[in-house]
Amino acid sequence: MKAFDFSRFLNVARWDLTINRKFYIRQLVVIAGCVLVPIIINYVVQLYGYWLVSSDMSFAEYRESVASGFYSVTWWVVYYRILLVAALIQMFCYMFHNLVTKQGRISELTLPATNSERFLWHAGCSFFGTLLVFMGSILVADLVHAILGWALFGVTNPQSITLATWDVFSFAFRDLKYTNNIALVCFATFGFLGQLSTFSLGSAFKYRHTFGYVLLFHIALQIVSLLLVGMFGLFVAKNNFDIQIIADLPSWLGAWFLATLAIVIFCLIWWLTYRLYCRAQITTRRNP
Repeated sequence: MKAFDFSRFLNVARWDLTINRKFYIRQLVVIAGCVLVPIIINYVVQLYGYWLVSSDMSFAEYRESVASGFYSVTWWVVYYRILLVAALIQMFCYMFHNLVTKQGRISELTLPATNSERFLWHAGCSFFGTLLVFMGSILVADLVHAILGWALFGVTNPQSITLATWDVFSFAFRDLKYTNNIALVCFATFGFLGQLSTFSLGSAFKYRHTFGYVLLFHIALQIVSLLLVGMFGLFVAKNNFDIQIIADLPSWLGAWFLATLAIVIFCLIWWLTYRLYCRAQITTRRNP
């Protein structure tokens, strides 16, 4: 059997989408519903506001007074950024959702495909599939916003939600685009992707309750990091080390060191995830 065959990869995708269609439909509905929540709430609040002042103001007058608020949707960008991160975390936690049950593991491990084909499908579906569903939901939300704004408040040219949230995909670059520092951009990007990837690693290690285990891991890592930094500071202070040598190092050297470290950790996380997936068994102590 070849190491990777694209036709078998497509068969894996077709099989997974068919067998687990209820899971994917549920995730799609959840993401789309969360995207539409602020829009629906906004219009419900505005209609409720009119009900409160309907005795003193006609709907035409009320519509003119509030219509200007629908020309700006920039405040929704923060919500959609958080929502995108939450959706990616959720999908990474469920990256190997079909391995939760023993029958699911039997079906997965006996599928006529290589480990690389199955793994690439799960990883690609979790990341790119989530982005595709998210942006599709944004387009639907944009359409709903335009229709309701025109029908209820006469807004003919509202600000596009799609354009306002497009920078969601480049928020790691947003504050760095004027720095001309590629190393800093790489560090921010791979550092963020590395943190997200820990949830995929947790999904390969423990198929159930992944989010809780990975969250505890991050808390423990933060505590250990703070303790190590504190111990290092005490060690430097007691031994009177001259840290001016470190301070005199070029800033670009430190930036490239951090960028390289972030890339290495990112690659290591995905390598460990793949290794754990390749060693999956029907029944283990971690996943009975």
